[in-house]
Amino acid sequence: MKDNKKKTLLGILSLGFGTVLLSSCTANFCSNVDKAEMMYPYEQGVTVYCSKAEYEAYKAGEGYTSLTSEWKAVFDQVSGQAYEGVDTVYKYVPLAFKADDTKNFAFAAKKADKVNSIVNTLRDPNKGYSVPSVQYWAKIDQYVLEAATYNAYAHDNASVSYGALFETKDHKEIFDTVPASFINAITVNDVTTASWCVNPYVESDTAGGNGSNPIELDLTSGHNSILRYFGAVKFEGFIENEFDEKSNLSRWNKLTRVSTDAGLGQYGSMTNDVFTEYRNAVLATVNAQTSCIATNSGSFGHYGSSKDWAVAIEGKDWGYAWGKGFLEGLLVYPISYMVDTFAYAIDPALSGLGQIVSIILVALIVRFILALVTLPSTISQQKMTALQPQLQKIQAKYPNSNSNQSQKMRLAQETQALYKRNGVHMFLPFLVMIIQFPVFICVWSAMRGSAALTSGSFLNLRLSDTISETFLNFGGAWYNNSTGWWTAVCLFLIMTAAQLASIMVPRLIQKKQQKKYGNKTTANPAQDQQAKTMKWMTYGMFAITIVTGFFLPSAMGVYWFIGAIISLVQNLIVQAIAQRQIKKKGIVR
Repeated sequence: MKDNKKKTLLGILSLGFGTVLLSSCTANFCSNVDKAEMMYPYEQGVTVYCSKAEYEAYKAGEGYTSLTSEWKAVFDQVSGQAYEGVDTVYKYVPLAFKADDTKNFAFAAKKADKVNSIVNTLRDPNKGYSVPSVQYWAKIDQYVLEAATYNAYAHDNASVSYGALFETKDHKEIFDTVPASFINAITVNDVTTASWCVNPYVESDTAGGNGSNPIELDLTSGHNSILRYFGAVKFEGFIENEFDEKSNLSRWNKLTRVSTDAGLGQYGSMTNDVFTEYRNAVLATVNAQTSCIATNSGSFGHYGSSKDWAVAIEGKDWGYAWGKGFLEGLLVYPISYMVDTFAYAIDPALSGLGQIVSIILVALIVRFILALVTLPSTISQQKMTALQPQLQKIQAKYPNSNSNQSQKMRLAQETQALYKRNGVHMFLPFLVMIIQFPVFICVWSAMRGSAALTSGSFLNLRLSDTISETFLNFGGAWYNNSTGWWTAVCLFLIMTAAQLASIMVPRLIQKKQQKKYGNKTTANPAQDQQAKTMKWMTYGMFAITIVTGFFLPSAMGVYWFIGAIISLVQNLIVQAIAQRQIKKKGIVR
């Protein structure tokens, strides 16, 4: 009874300790600036930017001619030249309506999916919200374009950023400092010149660009999109500030609320409740993102609906990690730091192969350290197997130990004495598992949080994509592995096989050794219960690894595959060492 209580207590403590570790060791490293950068690819507004010819073609098409006179007037208010007096960049807000509904608008641009979703939520009659007008959404896009244009100019001239100036100056006053010569040189989507262009994509149709020809975020090649690089100005200060405070969006909202332009004013703009609903909806898109541990600031990841948008991530130092938590500073950041360091050293472009090699190197280092920690436990288990004949003799002396309390106590005393003489610790495997658990979770957090692992691809499989989403992606020529489909399938299969082998091979070897020592069965319930507990914990960990590996970024699948291979080799080596020690020292009778 005493042993059972100890095991129960130890199990409860292990579960509680593991829960605390799991909750405390998965802190999100993404700063508010990182999240602002991530938000814009998903919520780029509703306005399409195009050439004059494309604008006129759209007005001659059904998208415009099918509108009622009232909605044509709205369209004309928000469409035309993107920059006043500049004839090279035009804008329009494509609208869509149901066949039997000319009252409730929807935005036709593909990039407006997020806004459309928010507008539909606001229209819920049970919530009683007022929906901001078309003019409002278009005006916010205009503010974003002008603020981003200023930041592009400031970047070229090493000047103060828009956000810093907006604290003391009016929006128009800031934008008016951009020279006409700079604005006149801006193109719609021409990436063949050194000038800035507006669109994040080469296409400028009503879909807002479908991502087939993305403009790279590269400030040295002339492929400079104002909105791709500086569009995140829309969400500066958005996370930490509430409605009517000092975020750019809040300030712009104040301007629209006092405006006398048609469709704006107090009733056309966001109210406090609408701002909160909008904010929660946009934040929900990026709150699950964790890949923000970068040793140096740079562009990482595949964000946006087309997953082709690298965003700027701030570099994090060790002090920042300690501020997130004890284990974050002790283990998570150092592990991610190693991933970054190895990846950049092998492949500075982070094309994919460097990250694979860095995962292998980190797995080797972590597993070597764990091997040193688990060596005493493995040796103890090997000794326990070798002691089975002696245990059976002791158990034979007390055949009624299950029902006779006196025999049970004497059996426990003699068993403990035998273990003590031979240096066997029954609870050492549980203690080792408790030590291993935080390392496992920290490696998991470091891999999920590594910004470097979100860039590049290996055999067309992007390391930031989960195996599940790639596996279920049947679009395009998946059978040609253009999306990394076959790579994902193969990775999952070899990861599962390697994990299973790392579990089963040591168990088969142990059974073989038990036969060698003449152990066919035991009569010790406590011993059997401990073996069953360890077996189910092992199988449970295997199941968790496979399931989570299927739904986590592919980089984790690579790590677990490499880790399983290393674990298998490590177990074989450690068991060989343990057997040598047993033969050398023998078993004390």
